[in-house]
Amino acid sequence: MRTRVTPGHAVPHPRGELASGGDTPSRGVRWRDGWPLVVLLGAFPAWWVLGLGVLGFLLATVPMVAWLARLRRVATPPGTGWWLMFLLWAAAGALVLGADAPGTQPTTPAEQAVGYVFRLAWYVAATVVLLYVGNQSRDGYLSDVRLQRLLASLFLVTVAGGYIGFLLPDLAFRSPVERLLPSGLPGAEFLGKLAHPAVAQQMDIGVDVTRPSAPYVYANDWGAMYGLLLPWFVVAWTAPGAGWRRHWFLPVLAISFPPAVFSLNRGLWLGLAAVALFLGVRAALQGRFAAVAALGGAAVATGSALVLTPLGALVGTRLDNQHSNSGRTELAVRSVSAVLEGSPLLGFGSTRDVQGNFFSIAGGDSAACIGCSTPQLGTQGHLWLLLFAHGLVGTLLFVLFLLRRALPLLRDSGGPGTAALASVLFFLAVSPFYDLAMLPLFVLMAVLGMAWRAEDPVEVANPLSRTVPTDAPWPRREVARE
Repeated sequence: MRTRVTPGHAVPHPRGELASGGDTPSRGVRWRDGWPLVVLLGAFPAWWVLGLGVLGFLLATVPMVAWLARLRRVATPPGTGWWLMFLLWAAAGALVLGADAPGTQPTTPAEQAVGYVFRLAWYVAATVVLLYVGNQSRDGYLSDVRLQRLLASLFLVTVAGGYIGFLLPDLAFRSPVERLLPSGLPGAEFLGKLAHPAVAQQMDIGVDVTRPSAPYVYANDWGAMYGLLLPWFVVAWTAPGAGWRRHWFLPVLAISFPPAVFSLNRGLWLGLAAVALFLGVRAALQGRFAAVAALGGAAVATGSALVLTPLGALVGTRLDNQHSNSGRTELAVRSVSAVLEGSPLLGFGSTRDVQGNFFSIAGGDSAACIGCSTPQLGTQGHLWLLLFAHGLVGTLLFVLFLLRRALPLLRDSGGPGTAALASVLFFLAVSPFYDLAMLPLFVLMAVLGMAWRAEDPVEVANPLSRTVPTDAPWPRREVARE
């Protein structure tokens, strides 16, 4: 017998049921479902001021795990096997934390433990948010519309942080969390950096520049989050139910553009261009010429703004001072060479300090040259972290999972599906340039969880609501089941 699911009809939910059962949960249960993400994303500026802009994401996974533990069965998306194998492979990196990587300083497992545990915690947190969002009911408290608007609000916070970093670049202060960190805690200096609110970074790229970073730790974090969240601002502010937002979409979009330029994030520029090109070709092949025209119009408007405003001069200055290119290239080459020579399959579990610098084995910081030391191998790009810390196998497993979750999105021409695909493409495009293992990966997994639960509402949705809404914000496919 085949049952066809159509909007407005009751559907069974064989997976993700609460262990306590009950077809009609109380209002309190509905509030608990989804509140960690709502509070985290909706009040993000407050968490940043408190010093929880990064650590708060890890803390938010604790109630998510508690919620998942109440389910009789936790649904998992297709491709989860690749991700679970990646987690196991990353965990196995503990076996090589003390191994000597070619061209690096000798180390011990204890010295590498903080970085290893911290990154593994983020991988676990990303897993939790994927399952948490994916097992939520699409018409419950953490609905598609609510989550899309939360992501859009975080985009606006990112834009505001860009302006603040540009106008008040010296603004920084000790947060309450930073003050409470014990000085003897392992990794206290690193954690203190994460808990220290600052709105900009002073950098030398051949010329001295100030790059906005608020409300994140690094300027590259700002660029990564801008690119990941932009598609969700577009969706949340242009959807049929967006209300007043639709009238203000173009002015707000125009206002969001200058920080993306004066942030001097070449990775952001490249990532957005790559996504726009891919989506334009895809739309043309699908015969959606209105979408092609919209992308073309956006490109023309961007080019005109660069020509007619001082922003174009900023871009020209940045492109004329490719100060970090040679260093990044050398770091990537050395990371790959060290892995291929020393541990091609498993990697080295974590990053490593380079012996000397790129010019001399005796090089490094000194009173005469404060910045002569090089970044660690496995940094300056998530791709290099994957290769150096987790080897060829770990890198392959990570990429296979993302590609598996992106496949259904290639067939989805709706706004939310296109936005989710754009987020995945942007993540992959900037992975050679940005470290993405913290907030960007967390946000991407929340997006993938939302996209996954839209693929098959019968198999994925949690039965906290027994009806399929007629005004679903994500186009709902008909589902045929035996």
